[in-house]
Amino acid sequence: MLFNADKSKCIISRPREVVNRANCVSDVSFIICGNVIGNVESWPHLGHVITNNGSDKLDIMSRRNKFIGQVNNVICWFNKLDCYTKTRLLKSYCCSFCGCELWNLSILDVQTLCVAWRQALRRIWKLPYNCYTAILERLSGTITIFDTLCKRSMNIVQN
Repeated sequence: MLFNADKSKCIISRPREVVNRANCVSDVSFIICGNVIGNVESWPHLGHVITNNGSDKLDIMSRRNKFIGQVNNVICWFNKLDCYTKTRLLKSYCCSFCGCELWNLSILDVQTLCVAWRQALRRIWKLPYNCYTAILERLSGTITIFDTLCKRSMNIVQN
């Protein structure tokens, strides 16, 4: 079996609160096939951004940016369709947040994803930026993205 050292990275997980830095592993080097594996603080793997401190921040921001790009594509390519159809496309094409069940939903970065969701609905329905969230939910027939994330997390806990 051959390994490509250029495609492999090493992430050293550290405790969140380190009292004595001398006890932590700092410089570890692995060698595969004569090539040194680089150490990184974060790295994308299977669509998720894994960090050395276990934070979900980079993964959530990456998913948010991907979501915004997908929303822009839906609005650009399907601009002539009615708002109901565009909302269904938004829900089916743009909301594949696989792995969101494991996110810490109490951090502020989840709220930036929720803001992007509301902005997307406002753009699809051509509503002003200060339109109330309750109006968006009723008009589009959707629940908030935060409620969707909570529902997915509860399904994991229940199963």
